[in-house]
Amino acid sequence: MTSDGPLRFKPDAGALRSIRRGSREMAERLGAPEAMCDIVALVVDELVNNAIEHGASYRRLGADLSVGVAMDRGRVCVEFIDPEMPDQHVQGLAAALAAAGNGMPSLESERGRGLFLIAIYMEEVRVAIAPGGGLQLIGRLAPG
Repeated sequence: MTSDGPLRFKPDAGALRSIRRGSREMAERLGAPEAMCDIVALVVDELVNNAIEHGASYRRLGADLSVGVAMDRGRVCVEFIDPEMPDQHVQGLAAALAAAGNGMPSLESERGRGLFLIAIYMEEVRVAIAPGGGLQLIGRLAPG
């Protein structure tokens, strides 16, 4: 597996532009096609945006979030870590992400579109408690 080191950043919406650009550039350096680089930026934006928005309820330390992009056997892999996400939230996210693969949420539902987006663009998604605690999400991008 080849990769750059992960991008580390504060959980602040002001970081989103540079995170999208940085994750896209990481995929580019690894040789991903242009369209796949765009998908990397889209998926990373959704993961980070959700962590910032929903993490406000549990975030106390302002610990850095991180995103890594790697190439494994010709497939782009994304790893996202939110070190402050409580275990019960990690377990809830795993269940919600599994359900998101069952189809688009109803038009009346206020939530779920971001997880649906992640479910359609990523395969082999693994949501787990990170080694140091918090969320670790790893997935491969679906081939184009």
